[in-house]
Amino acid sequence: MFRARLLLAISLLGLLALMEGGVALWAQHTAHLQVQRGRLTSDIMKGFVELSANKQKLRSWTAQRLLSADASPEARDRLISEMRQGLADLHVLAVQLDALELGASESGRREERQRSLDVMDRHLDELGRALVGVKPLADDADGRQAWDRLAALFDQSQGQDLRRLLNAEIVAEREATQRSRAAADLALSTMRRMVLAISVTALLATVWLAFYFMRRLKQPIDDLTRGAHALQSGDLSHRMPEPQLDEFAAVARSFNAMAAELQLRRAQEQADRSRLEEMVEVRTAELREANDTLLALDQRRRRFFADVSHELRTPATAIRGEAEVALRGRDKSVQEYQQALARIVATVAQFSHVVEDLTLLARSDFEQLVWQQQALSWQTLLQAVCEQVSVQAQSAQMHLDWRLAPAEAAQSMIRGDAKRLRQMLVIVLENALRYSHPGGRIELQAEVDAGCLRIQVRDQGIGISPEDLPHVFERHYRSQAARRHRPEGIGLGLPIAQMIAQAHAAQIRLESASDQGTYVTLALPLYHPPADAAEDGEKAC
Repeated sequence: MFRARLLLAISLLGLLALMEGGVALWAQHTAHLQVQRGRLTSDIMKGFVELSANKQKLRSWTAQRLLSADASPEARDRLISEMRQGLADLHVLAVQLDALELGASESGRREERQRSLDVMDRHLDELGRALVGVKPLADDADGRQAWDRLAALFDQSQGQDLRRLLNAEIVAEREATQRSRAAADLALSTMRRMVLAISVTALLATVWLAFYFMRRLKQPIDDLTRGAHALQSGDLSHRMPEPQLDEFAAVARSFNAMAAELQLRRAQEQADRSRLEEMVEVRTAELREANDTLLALDQRRRRFFADVSHELRTPATAIRGEAEVALRGRDKSVQEYQQALARIVATVAQFSHVVEDLTLLARSDFEQLVWQQQALSWQTLLQAVCEQVSVQAQSAQMHLDWRLAPAEAAQSMIRGDAKRLRQMLVIVLENALRYSHPGGRIELQAEVDAGCLRIQVRDQGIGISPEDLPHVFERHYRSQAARRHRPEGIGLGLPIAQMIAQAHAAQIRLESASDQGTYVTLALPLYHPPADAAEDGEKAC
C-alpha cells in the first residue's frame, strides 16, 4: 500500500512538471511566432517606405530632367532598378509572412497586400517606359501641362491613387507590427501567469506530500532504529511491533525473524569459539614460524632481483655502446671491427660471469663468492677498462681522460680476481659518467706509491652532499640529488665495489661536495712474487 501511495505522489508531481513544461513550450512557440510576424511586417513596412522614398527621388529626377539636361539617364535607371529590387524583396517577405498567417482572419489582408504589390509592379513598368522618353522642355513649351501629365503618371495607375495606396499599406503594416508585438506580450504574460499558478500548485502539493510521508514514515523508522540499536548493543531478544499489513509490517517480520536466528546462532557461536581458540593458539605458533621463514625468503628474493637488475645493466650498456660506435659513421677497417667485436666478447664474458655470481648471490647473499686470485698486470687491466668506458663516455657526450704511471712503475703487478677488479673499476667510472653533465670531463690517474697502486677518479658532476656521504656504501641508498639526476638505479654499485675492494685488501674512499664533483681513491696493494713459497708476496696498503 505504501509503495502505491508513493508512486501516486511521484506521478502527480511529474504530471505537474510536464504541465508546466508544456505551458512554457506553448507560450514560447506563440511568442516566437508573433515575434517573427512582427519582424516580417516591420520589414515589409520598411520596404514600402523605401519604395515611396525612391519614387519621390525619381519624381525629383523627372522635374530636373524637364528643366535641364543635367539629370543623367543612369540616375534614372539606378532608381528604377532599386525600386524593382525593393518590390522583389517585398514579394519574398510577403510569401514568408503568408506562411505564418494561416488563419482565416488574415486572408483578406494577404490578398490586399498582394493586389497592392501587383499594382506597384505594373505601375513601375509603365513608369519606366514613360520616363525613357522624357526630355528637357523647349523654350516655348507649356511646362505646367507637361508636369501635370507626368505627375498624373506618378500618382495614378490602373485607376488608383498610388500615394494613398502606399500610405495605406504602410499604415496597415505598422498596425500589423503592433498587433504582433501585443500578441507576443500577451503570450509571455499568459505563460508567466500559468507557470506561476502551476509552480505554486506543485509547491503546495510537494509540501503536503512531504508532510504526509514524513508523518507516515516516522513511526516505522523509529521502530526500525530502536531495533537496530538493540541489536548493536547485543539485545537479541528485542522484537519490533507488527501493526499493519503493509511493507513496513513485512520489514518488521523479517527483522524479528533475523533477531531470533541471530539469538540461536550466538549460542552456537559461543560453543564453537572456545574450540576455535584452542586450535588458533596451536596454529598461530606454526604460522608465526612459517611467516618468519617467508619474510626471510622474500627479503632475499627482493635483494636478489634488485642485484640482478643492477648488475646486468652495466655489461648490456657496454655491449650496446660498442655496437653503436662500430656501426656509426663511415665504413671501418676489418681490424677496427675485430677490435670492437673483441671488446664485445670480453664484455659478454663479463656478462656471463655476473650471471654466475648472481646465482651464487641468490644462495649465499654475497658471503661466499669464489675469488680467483692470480697475478695481474694492473696497466693492462686499466687500459681495457678505460677503453670500454671511453666508448660509453662518447655515447654520453663526455670525455674520459686517463693517465697511467710511467713505464718502469707499470712493470709492477697486483694480485686478485681480474673480472672482479674490472667490475669494481667499471662501477666507479660509470658512476662518474651517470652523475656528470653532458660535455663533462672525467679524469683517471694511476700511480705507484709506497707499495700501493693508487687509482684516482675525478669527475665534474653533481657531487655528494656532506650528509649523504657517510651512507653511499649502504645497499639501496640513493640521495635525493642522485634520484633527480638519474631516476633509474637502486643503489648497489658502490656497495659491490666496496665488497670487491675489501676482498682484495684494498681501500676505496670518496671525497665530494654538492655540485663540485666527486673524487674517488682506490688503493690496491702491489704484488711481489715471493722468493720462498712460505713468504707472503702481498702487503695491505
